[in-house]
Amino acid sequence: MIREAAGGDADRLAGFYRELAPSSRNVNVLPERVEQIRRDPNNFLFIYEEEGIPLGTVFLTLCMDPAYEFRPYGVIEYMFVAESARGRGIGSALLEHAERLCAAKHCTRVSLMSGSERTEAHRFYESRGYKGSASKAFKKYIRVTPVNWPEQPPS
Repeated sequence: MIREAAGGDADRLAGFYRELAPSSRNVNVLPERVEQIRRDPNNFLFIYEEEGIPLGTVFLTLCMDPAYEFRPYGVIEYMFVAESARGRGIGSALLEHAERLCAAKHCTRVSLMSGSERTEAHRFYESRGYKGSASKAFKKYIRVTPVNWPEQPPS
């Protein structure tokens, strides 16, 4: 079953993200931020679970595209399936869920972000129709301390 994440999932999500980025020392999933995402009409954090046990997650953000009539497009990040549950269709189910939501929101495309070293995941994404050579993303981290985070994003 796929459902929206709630604040009570913060610890499990943090565990997933630590597995996803084992070299990161900054993983900190706050229950109130998960709830904030849940209330935001353009951000979706989903969990796949079986018998109440979370086995995977995906995060989807809807952005407006200024080049195409300001129609939305989706960005998928933090796609993760527990190693013990891989090969069972969970990743496919999570991607299909996010893609169906994008289609329902009339998105023009879906982009997927993945760590450059995750070659096994890249093969999976390509098998699902994603083109790893279609574009290149660059990332720059900005140092922010949690005490400086606004309760709501600036408008």
